[in-house]
Amino acid sequence: MPVPDLLDQLARAGPRGIEESPGSRAQVELCRQWGFQIQEKDNRFFLPFDSDSLVPVWIEQETPGIVWDRLRVEGFLAIGSTNEEGLARARGGDPGALLIYAETQTAGRGRKGRRWESPPGGGLYFTLVLKPAPDLNRWPLLTFVAGAALAQALIELGESEGFPARFAVDLKWPNDVLLGGKKAAGVLLETACSARGPAVVLGVGINVRPGCVPEELRLRASSVSDEAGALVARRKLLVRFLYFFQMGYSLFENGRHADILENWKRHSSMWDGVPVWIVEAEKSIPAVTCGLSDAGALRVRTVEGIVETILAGDVRLRRSR
Repeated sequence: MPVPDLLDQLARAGPRGIEESPGSRAQVELCRQWGFQIQEKDNRFFLPFDSDSLVPVWIEQETPGIVWDRLRVEGFLAIGSTNEEGLARARGGDPGALLIYAETQTAGRGRKGRRWESPPGGGLYFTLVLKPAPDLNRWPLLTFVAGAALAQALIELGESEGFPARFAVDLKWPNDVLLGGKKAAGVLLETACSARGPAVVLGVGINVRPGCVPEELRLRASSVSDEAGALVARRKLLVRFLYFFQMGYSLFENGRHADILENWKRHSSMWDGVPVWIVEAEKSIPAVTCGLSDAGALRVRTVEGIVETILAGDVRLRRSR
């Protein structure tokens, strides 16, 4: 269910609003059902400006152009998965610099097909379709670009807004963003091919609103607003992420891969000297992290003293009891 065009019309009209027309009231009521605070006066509709509402034209206007001349933005009220939509666009030859977001996903997913809870209006669920430099072996580094970008956006937002609590951001290899030791966001990178060449489909899910984490997950998951002690504006966070992501993407396009990993490591306590479990099938093998490879793979030292390189496995913290 795409976001109604009416939202962009209202956003462009600003304080002037738009006059009621055949069919517009039905769109207004639909948008109101999804939480958009559309106002009405003298047969005209108005959308008050805020920093939270996800409106395509506002996202486009507020996103600075660093590596993209223009970011195209497409919104959905509900969708199965923004990554699945992104994969379909990439296979259809989309030129890239496309952001697809949704208010809710009915089949959101993370790594290894795990379900990502996506309650309506509870978080940020979006996918970037990208056409990066054609060094496919280095494309996994874009996961690190995204993780570091979100860490930087959260830290900046916390400092500028003066929230009651400071964000304790930590990045867990390879794709998790933790706040206060609990998972608050994840990144999923996939690839697709078309006649126009390969593309990256980079999905990001962020728990933003209080209460968007299911009760059974609250011991190990949290939301940005819960950790801040105040409501966090979703669009403001998204736009700052897009700024920092472009900064990291520029490093990638210029071959500065070591700088990408250094940016990520600055926000992670887990990449060196931390006891972990390496989860393989039904086994959990104890090890200690001992750095990253040039491609971002995790190096670990087993209890036998053997250094192994983990390319895409599950790694869990080995907590003392």
